Amino acid sequence: MPRLPLVALALLALTACREENTANPLAALPLGEEWRVTQIAKTPVPAEVSVTVGRAQEALLAGSSGCNRYNARIEPAGARLKIGALAGTRMMCAPEVMEVEQAFHSTIGRVDGVRISGDTLELTQGGAVLITARK
Repeated sequence: MPRLPLVALALLALTACREENTANPLAALPLGEEWRVTQIAKTPVPAEVSVTVGRAQEALLAGSSGCNRYNARIEPAGARLKIGALAGTRMMCAPEVMEVEQAFHSTIGRVDGVRISGDTLELTQGGAVLITARK
């Protein structure tokens, strides 16, 4: 019998954890706004390379990855984001542009969160910033 209060307390704690932030993480990434990526994995994007990110439709992330246009399905997964596989054009550009594009492609799939502070967009994984962009 003395264990019953401990079990009840444990169940109450688990319920409280489950009910924390279940807000739609897509709300932080407004529809129709395009952001210019300034850093990928803490590496600055050269000014002459245009990498952009935006939510073109409710569940669609789209933009330029430096050389090519891309899009991917994006959806909430609880309080986190889930970004699907990228689809896009397949043009070749200068090696330095393709290097930035490859860095973007290999990083964007790991994103599970988004936050906006003023004119700065941060795409995160577990709270750590992976991609930074500005309006």
